[in-house]
Amino acid sequence: MEVQGTPDIGAMRRRIWLVYLVVGTLALAGFLLVPGMRAGPLFNVIGLSAAIVILVALRLHRSAQRLPWVLVAVGQILFVGGDIITYNYSRFFGTAPPFPSIGDLFYLSVYPFLVAGILLLVRRRNPGRDRASLIDSLIVGVGVGTISWVFLIAPYVHDPTLTLTQKLTAMGYPLMDLVLFTVAVRLAVGAGRRSIGFYLMVGSLAVLFVTDSIYGWIVLHGGYDNTTGYLEGGWGLFYLLLGAAALHPSMRLFDEPVPEHEPSQPRRRLFILAAASLMAPAVNFVQSIRGQAVDVPVVSAAGAFLFVLVLVRLNGLMVDITEYRRTARALAEAEAKYRSLVEGLPAVVYIAEFGEEGDWRYISPQIETILGFTQEEFKAASVWRDRIVPEDRERALGAELQVLRGEGRLQTEYRIVGKDGGLIWIREEADAVHGESGRPLYLQGVMYDITELKRAEEQLVKALDTEKEATKRLRALHEMQNSFLQAVSHELRTPLTTILGSALTLQEDGSTLSQDDTTDLIRMIGSNARKLHRLLTNLLDLDRMSRGIIEPNRELVDVTKVVAAAVEECKTDSHPIQLTTRSPVLTEVDAAQVERIIENLVTNAIRYTAAGTPIWVSVAPSEGGVLLTVEDAGPGVPESLRETIFEPFHQGRELVSHSPGVGIGLSLVSRFAELHGGRAWVGDRAGGGASFKVLLPVRPTTGAPQDSKEDAPGALDDSAATPDDAEITSSAP
Repeated sequence: MEVQGTPDIGAMRRRIWLVYLVVGTLALAGFLLVPGMRAGPLFNVIGLSAAIVILVALRLHRSAQRLPWVLVAVGQILFVGGDIITYNYSRFFGTAPPFPSIGDLFYLSVYPFLVAGILLLVRRRNPGRDRASLIDSLIVGVGVGTISWVFLIAPYVHDPTLTLTQKLTAMGYPLMDLVLFTVAVRLAVGAGRRSIGFYLMVGSLAVLFVTDSIYGWIVLHGGYDNTTGYLEGGWGLFYLLLGAAALHPSMRLFDEPVPEHEPSQPRRRLFILAAASLMAPAVNFVQSIRGQAVDVPVVSAAGAFLFVLVLVRLNGLMVDITEYRRTARALAEAEAKYRSLVEGLPAVVYIAEFGEEGDWRYISPQIETILGFTQEEFKAASVWRDRIVPEDRERALGAELQVLRGEGRLQTEYRIVGKDGGLIWIREEADAVHGESGRPLYLQGVMYDITELKRAEEQLVKALDTEKEATKRLRALHEMQNSFLQAVSHELRTPLTTILGSALTLQEDGSTLSQDDTTDLIRMIGSNARKLHRLLTNLLDLDRMSRGIIEPNRELVDVTKVVAAAVEECKTDSHPIQLTTRSPVLTEVDAAQVERIIENLVTNAIRYTAAGTPIWVSVAPSEGGVLLTVEDAGPGVPESLRETIFEPFHQGRELVSHSPGVGIGLSLVSRFAELHGGRAWVGDRAGGGASFKVLLPVRPTTGAPQDSKEDAPGALDDSAATPDDAEITSSAP
């Protein structure tokens, strides 16, 4: 954990090169400008600091390539060693330094180490063969070398006062500077990252070359007076810039390979190469004007060599241009094939940048067929982002970010609004196209119109749901059929057993039975026979109604008498039945069907209520018809069952074991009501229990019956049938 107030170590490491450069420059300025600081040891410390910081930087930045920098550091140490020996020769050896001396050996040894280190860096920055950069550096080197030969080297060659050793030593300095300069140019024009560290190193080598060249000119024309200290400033700056280049954080990436490289400013390079190639003839021209046309063969050879290098370079350019044209033609052909293929696909092919604001680099013409937008309209505006359905936008953009994070290819589906306002389903698949650094640059993908597929899927889902519902209904129907068969079996067996038992009793013991017993047995036979008749009639009526072959036989009747007769038929000892009517209630109805309605409603009340539960039956005129009501004081009908109990073979939740029923009575009630143009419904009785009501209009209505609710429009209130203002027609004992 970092303590508050403690400097950020990482930030210090990033700035240490600048600190070294500033402190070193201040020390060098003090050496040059402050009289008391012009001491040789201070300058030697400045020079030695460069070698030390290079070695420190190797450990600090953990560079993978150490050898090039170690060679440069050794060269720096030799440079400082040459200074120490040369400027302290009399102190070490007791005599003035001869020419050449051991100090010259140290100075000349600097260059092989520097050149070797820089060449290794060049090699590692560009592992391939950068032939063009090599030729460019040779052209510049030979051009500058021509000037160096004429003005710095040739005078020593032609000086008769110098021995061979002295000539070679004197010529070695400008020659080594020229080699170092050529290698520096090779570094500058070659491939590789151009970071701050790069510019610091190139700058240090340029300063060294300029300073050495000035020093050679001064020595050649009168001797160098080191009391001025101006050239020491150049050499000191060489030390500092080289040390700062090593300390800069980009030193770790200095020799990172960059296989492909194109000149950032080719026109400027062309001007430099042209100027370098003209140096040899320019020197000949200047020398001829001065009347000092010496070393013409050397200068001419340099000019010829430059000419050859330029030809080789031009040949390479011509080959490059030919290859470029061949590649351009191949690319044009490939583009034509690609475009023909892409524009023939039944999908939109695109190339786009990442992000909501990214540009569309290419969009195929199918965008107009699918979305209705032209290529220009789609690329010019943010159509894609704005027209995605808001619920799907986050999913579409999230898939793009997933590709940007390198988490696989883009695969997503979303809805988008076309130009005509229609909703279109799109399936998009894309991959990221990466740059040289491996960073994703843009998306390349395809958009398919899957609207019809989605509609087919929806239809399949609906069909599957319908099939599931049908299966569910079939299963329920099968269960109802089983229950129906069981109930019919029970409904048939019970009265048949009673009838058969009573008949056998009369047959075998009829002569011995009393008149009352005989009457009871006959009554039981009649009652159970009527039950069988009702059951069979219900089944036959349900079948006929399902086939549409039954119609009401309307006639003007007194409904109160019809209802009273039906109630009389339904009398039972287990449930008291009370009939409330207004007499008479005349209307045109099918009397037999009205009887069946009352019979089924009363039978249903008896079946689903406990013994002793009272049942109320009422008949009352209604606006345009008659209202039949059968109520009981039982548990009532739950809200969830008030619609389904009128369907065939549907019964309440509480099945009655002693009289299970068939499940068609209430269905017949509803069907008979509908045949009259009315309807049947069930609600809650005011005092508790169930209240079944049937509305029979005078004339049948066209269309479907009205929705069920507690009281039909126009029906009389329950108070209209109270005993206070109604005649009590019948009551069970």
